[in-house]
Amino acid sequence: MAMPFKSVLGAVHRAVFNFRHALRSRRWRPATERTRPALKKVVVSGFFDEALGIGRAGRLVADGLEAGGYTVIREDLRPFDRGLITRPAAGFSDGADAPIWLIATNPPEARIALFAHRYAAWKDMYRIGLWHWESSIAPADWVKAADWFHEIWLSSQFSRDAVAEAMHRAGRHDQIGKLRVHPLPVKLPPDRPAPVEKTRVQVLTMFDPRSDFERKNPMAVLQAWLKLFPEPSRTARLIVKSLSTAAGYPHFKALQSLSCHREDIVLLAQTLTGAETEALIAESDILISLHRGEGFGLPLAEAMAAGVAVVATGWSGNLQFMTENNALLVPCHLVEAVKQYNGPAAQWAEPDIDAAAEGLGCLIESPDLRRRLTAQARTDMARLYTHWLADDFSGDHPFY
Repeated sequence: MAMPFKSVLGAVHRAVFNFRHALRSRRWRPATERTRPALKKVVVSGFFDEALGIGRAGRLVADGLEAGGYTVIREDLRPFDRGLITRPAAGFSDGADAPIWLIATNPPEARIALFAHRYAAWKDMYRIGLWHWESSIAPADWVKAADWFHEIWLSSQFSRDAVAEAMHRAGRHDQIGKLRVHPLPVKLPPDRPAPVEKTRVQVLTMFDPRSDFERKNPMAVLQAWLKLFPEPSRTARLIVKSLSTAAGYPHFKALQSLSCHREDIVLLAQTLTGAETEALIAESDILISLHRGEGFGLPLAEAMAAGVAVVATGWSGNLQFMTENNALLVPCHLVEAVKQYNGPAAQWAEPDIDAAAEGLGCLIESPDLRRRLTAQARTDMARLYTHWLADDFSGDHPFY
């Protein structure tokens, strides 16, 4: 079967970029060990204007650095990405005197940032990468990218261990010392107003189809819901939130088929603004995620900070901030990850759907349990955020 034209065009685009990147990067010198500059001015490059999780992470880190007293110059990478082949290498449009450059993307996109800027403009800058990974081993080709960074920040100990394992397998133990754990700075919103009397408990699950259906695993949430409520519930409602583009994915159609058009299940394929997403989370009583792997789990952290009770798989990056005292952790067992997450060498989680249904039922039935968990969650998330205000980025920052 012939490849679609867009797929062919994309393959050609990638091949040309890889060729040009290989030529240009031959003259780049690897980052050598040095002291981070004392001047608190930093360029942060990322996909700031997009709903991508990595874009939201970049915005949070830029905000966190500003809260910690840094002068931050934000640079959106999307224009560079769109003109990757035709656009000549450029300098920094603003803040060229900033001694620190933080690239808030994973290595494939970080290559775009390095390629798109003149080497002379960044060769003397202190370079920091912000990476996230969701299975037990990060991709092997990330290891080479580490050469261009003085530090690499990971949003969780889980992500740090996944990258370290890739470096270990590649025999690049010299790079492991660059890794630092800095959980994302999720700021607490104002206290929630007194709850409005509801006829139903609102349960929310969220996923981005670009982040992979198998990893986000919304099907398991629906399965747990149907196990808990074989018949439509009169006391609770499940909202399955995704982007507007999700409706075109076969997996989304499978969710529609499984939901059987029940009135207690709402499939919402709609792209919301950041403020609208925050409002949807805040008006929910419970957020559930039966993911197979998370580098950090930003929607979970945002829900906890907002005072929303959380049910989630008890494995991967979300354990950086989730405990049995502030959330309901779903037991799981480890299985081979799919190929795009480095399976079969790498592993990820298979959550226990029966346990998820039972735990979700307990939370729905017990407002007192929800209040106890959310009170502790907000306390813990506030403590995590103070790490950024303290301006101490010299080493790892474990949650406890």
